[in-house]
Amino acid sequence: MKKLLAGTVGTVLALGGLGVATATPAAAATQFVQPSCNSLYVSLEDYPEGTSVVVVLDGETVESTTFDTSYFFWRDLDFSTPHDWSVEVDAPDGAEGDLSDGGTTTPCETNPNTSAWTDASCGEIAASVTEYPVGSRVVTTVDGTVRADDVFDGSYWNLWSLDWRSSHDWSVVLDASDDTLDRTWSGTTEPCRFDPSLRVYVNAQCDALTVSVEGYPVGTAVTVRAGDDVVGEGAIDESGYFWGQWAIDGSSATSWTVEIDAADDAIDRVETGSSDPCWVPPTTVEPVSPEVVTDCSATPDDVVLPEDTEAITYTRTHAGIVATASPGYELPFWFDQWQTHGDGQLRLGWYSVVQPRCDLENVTVEPVCQDGVPYVDISVAAPVGATDDNSTFYIEWEGPGGPYEVVYGDAGFGHPWTTRVPWPGFITNDDGTVSPTNDPTWKLDDIDLRLGASVWVDGTSYSRYHDAVWEDAPTADPCADDPGPHFSVDVSQRWIAGKFYLAVRVLNEGDSTADVSVVTPFGRKHFPRVAAGASAYQAFAVRTTEPVEGQVDVSFTADVGGEPVTRERAVPFWLGG
Repeated sequence: MKKLLAGTVGTVLALGGLGVATATPAAAATQFVQPSCNSLYVSLEDYPEGTSVVVVLDGETVESTTFDTSYFFWRDLDFSTPHDWSVEVDAPDGAEGDLSDGGTTTPCETNPNTSAWTDASCGEIAASVTEYPVGSRVVTTVDGTVRADDVFDGSYWNLWSLDWRSSHDWSVVLDASDDTLDRTWSGTTEPCRFDPSLRVYVNAQCDALTVSVEGYPVGTAVTVRAGDDVVGEGAIDESGYFWGQWAIDGSSATSWTVEIDAADDAIDRVETGSSDPCWVPPTTVEPVSPEVVTDCSATPDDVVLPEDTEAITYTRTHAGIVATASPGYELPFWFDQWQTHGDGQLRLGWYSVVQPRCDLENVTVEPVCQDGVPYVDISVAAPVGATDDNSTFYIEWEGPGGPYEVVYGDAGFGHPWTTRVPWPGFITNDDGTVSPTNDPTWKLDDIDLRLGASVWVDGTSYSRYHDAVWEDAPTADPCADDPGPHFSVDVSQRWIAGKFYLAVRVLNEGDSTADVSVVTPFGRKHFPRVAAGASAYQAFAVRTTEPVEGQVDVSFTADVGGEPVTRERAVPFWLGG
């Protein structure tokens, strides 16, 4: 009796623990050659010992040497003219990495080394010009007064002091013989808080506080505090300096204060700030995966997110759950089913935790024989929401071990909800067990038919799996009592003498002679009086290199019960080209 079992067990993916041991290959040699309008750069890495390199510029060998592992070369070139260059690399003993490269540089349209800049602060203006044409001119104006009008050749640098107590309107005009190089800068400076010649430098990093004071009158008192504690006291010495360094707590930010007390109260000063704590390697933590929801109607809303901790917070998003590491912690690059999502984040897709399991409904399974060919007709009701684009229907023949003992697996391309599939072939043994035709030694007490369908939900966020088990699958040949004629057809592609062929073989499985006709897109062939147990074979030349999809039509005529009977069969094929 055939009986339908509810698919409450679900589908189990049996992923074997296959360990693969591989040897780490040696790093492949890498080359980088970069010519530009004003330079040639060569970088060679991961080469064997004794590799030779020759660099030629404008017909002159500028480098000829051997090296081990890595080599670097840089040469500045006259930007205004082209340069012929070549690089030859010879790795020893036939090792990979030989290189022969060369060419001619294109001159730069302008001098790439030309630069010009100004910097205006509360107490000074600075100007710098590099590689400008001969006769270029710099005019600097402060508060309407020309402070400098200088003509120079090539490069120029100057610094103008300002009254730090007030603001100043300023401009710097750079005039070159090439108008495209002309520049103008202007602005207004702000007054300084203190005389810029009175300098206080503080470096508070990690576990050290360093203070340097200069420019103040000899005897000026300096007090340094870390938090509420005075860690240093002193005065400007005869050379005009004060310097000191003190240990501080590097595990957290420490506030600091530097007090300057001079005889002239007008230049007294207090500077404050806080230190940067020492860098501590973050603690690696692993996210917690929530419990998988499997109810047929389950959605992401049914997933209970893990509780936030000091180390990790969890956020629900459209694509899944995002785990974010707190400061001082880090997540692994990849963990279980969690994937990298961003800096300090991992994402768990909904498909990992939302796995609804439902029953397929209105299932029918019926073995049939069509013109001597055994089939099984299978039909199920399409699950709610299933379309051709978002679902796949699978069919598998299983032994008593269920998903762990698949006898005939599905090719993975899916089937229509009502379909006719070839009967895969079984042998019933004398002891009552059943074996697949392709392995008579594999004896099974029972064969079931597992029907499964996955339907993507909400785009591809997760899928809902529907399944059913048809107990006692049809293992008897539906065509066992078919009178015939009996024959089989094999269609394959062949390479013969460097040419592509479509090979067709028709086997006469009956006990009388047969007439066979074969028709293909590449030709036809008639075989009269093919003996019982013999084959009709023909390889048809494929006159194209493109992929071809088509069918082979076979007509087979033989005597059955003393009367000629003809059967026709169409066998589809696909040639990859």
